[in-house]
Amino acid sequence: MRRSTIAIAVLATALVASNAWLAYRLLDAGVTHTYQSASLEENQQALSQALAVIKAAGAPDYSRQSIVAAAQAAWPGVEPFEKDGYLWVGRLGLRFNAEGRLVEAVTGV
Repeated sequence: MRRSTIAIAVLATALVASNAWLAYRLLDAGVTHTYQSASLEENQQALSQALAVIKAAGAPDYSRQSIVAAAQAAWPGVEPFEKDGYLWVGRLGLRFNAEGRLVEAVTGV
């Protein structure tokens, strides 16, 4: 009888430990999936902004306002602000020269 009690206790402990490990793995996978989804959404928004800026800059008579409007249209609800020489619109930083021509575009970190 003593052997069966020890065997049951060991098996029950193993069952609890394996279930705890599986619960941890599921929680970790859920958090990873959430961060991955957020990162994917931000990258898709940055890509749509970049493509909109490229399209707007391809026009022969583009202006600073048309570039900013295109970037804002690709990511609605975001207000542009200036920081470190860049005009930030969402995840995209735009640098313009004195004539209002786009000279550089970078992504935000």
